[in-house]
Amino acid sequence: MSLFISLRRAIALVGLACVLAIGLGGVGSAQAQDYTKEHLAAARKAIMASRSAEGFDNILPTVAQQTKTLFIRTNPTLSTQLEEVVTDVAIQMAAERPKLDLELAKIWAARFSQAELDEISKFYNSPVGQKVAKETQDMVTLSVQAALGWQSKLSTDMVTKVRDEMRKRGHQM
Repeated sequence: MSLFISLRRAIALVGLACVLAIGLGGVGSAQAQDYTKEHLAAARKAIMASRSAEGFDNILPTVAQQTKTLFIRTNPTLSTQLEEVVTDVAIQMAAERPKLDLELAKIWAARFSQAELDEISKFYNSPVGQKVAKETQDMVTLSVQAALGWQSKLSTDMVTKVRDEMRKRGHQM
């Protein structure tokens, strides 16, 4: 279970890093471009239908938990007050989520026309699209697990084969 939680956190961090990289890489083009309200609305609909932003719902609770842990380690006697303050601050900061949602909409709008976004929404609102949206997170998790397993086996096999070849050449490795 601990490996699964660590893997989920790693996937979440990789996802966040990708969004940040895409967002930062596309900030110039996304922010320099003015999008119509309709284009951004289409992007939001596509994001909602594809469930692409659901993975970011845990960012604020995770940051709040990390903050709480940080301060409680420093001063455990204040844990009750820290719990209260962190919860209050987290609730206040939840109001910042629309800023992320707008950035995500700009990222999508920069890459897809309004018509394409409408098609994406249409697909994700179909039965097969809903299944894809529902299963994507688990498929990504399982794919990452498979890739990590393959990488580990590949690494072991490569070390073994290189070691064997070096022994043939008279070297102990």
